[in-house]
Amino acid sequence: MTIAAQYPSAYNVFVPNASATNNLIVDFARNPDDFSINKYIQVVKSERNTGLYTKMTNEVCARYMNDGKGSAWAYGTERDKGYHNLESFKMEMYRTFRWQRSVTLDHDTIKQAAWNITDQYNRILAAQAMTARTMQVIETMTNPNNYAGVTGHVVDVDATEGLGFWDTSITADLWIKKTINMARTTIRKDTLGNVQSKDLVMVMGPDVAQALSESQEIVDYIKASPDALRQVEGKLGGGEYDLPAQLYGIPVIVEDCTIVTSPKGAPRATQFAFPAGTCAIVSRPGGLVGASGGPNFSTVVLFAKEEMTTESFDSPKDRYTQLSITEDYVAELVAPVSGVLLTNLLSTNAA
Repeated sequence: MTIAAQYPSAYNVFVPNASATNNLIVDFARNPDDFSINKYIQVVKSERNTGLYTKMTNEVCARYMNDGKGSAWAYGTERDKGYHNLESFKMEMYRTFRWQRSVTLDHDTIKQAAWNITDQYNRILAAQAMTARTMQVIETMTNPNNYAGVTGHVVDVDATEGLGFWDTSITADLWIKKTINMARTTIRKDTLGNVQSKDLVMVMGPDVAQALSESQEIVDYIKASPDALRQVEGKLGGGEYDLPAQLYGIPVIVEDCTIVTSPKGAPRATQFAFPAGTCAIVSRPGGLVGASGGPNFSTVVLFAKEEMTTESFDSPKDRYTQLSITEDYVAELVAPVSGVLLTNLLSTNAA
């Protein structure tokens, strides 16, 4: 590199390095702990890359036919065998897939870097892995085909009588509240009360979150609440979208994961990972880590055989180091009855 002759000044009499900013690395690699995905799925450890999970019909425990079966037992008669109380179930198979992400750095590059470049690239690879995991979960959760066989769990809001677009809803309409209540009632009924409001979360992309915060229904909803002052002061807790932490009793999760869709070297193109005009109300009972085996009412489960294995392979002969992060997992919609997929929510996305 040739540098043109120049006169001394305060800007050119030293060799630029990272010490001026205390070795601060400015990049867009996100801390994996910050990904919203951990708030609406459960992770179940899988000992093998192929396994089974149980789907119970879940009807007998709440069946009441008023026909005397299993209740009245006449004296001097044989006890009823109760075969009619057997519950049906089916075993569903899952198969995990192994993924690895790696980068190779020359030894001289590592030695001469003014910062810990290997740590930086490990963070980048981890963020890339979490982005891919988030995308797989979102695609599983927002695929209408995964709700096949359960009625009323995929709702086109604009095409449903009594409902309408969320962004144009006013207080007299209450379309947002009516939609949420309908989804909550559907889940509670079809899970026979096993999934309560406290188990539910509402997942949406930034477009729906912004439209909600600007809709007249939500503006009036907050204006008439004790949180009105906190909203004006920007202390409501909903981030830049200024939404309450809970909406009509269900926690709001804004999935703002962003993906780069352009190939390397091409003009940069980005988009939000969550589908536009879509919201999913799903169940995530308990903590992030779920137990394997038995019925599970978490809508989406990540079966993980291996998570975030960080490895470093040094090659003295070739004078380079390869950094790698390996995962082995699959996302499954194990309990479609515990979730409702809401589509066509915004007038701006209407066909």
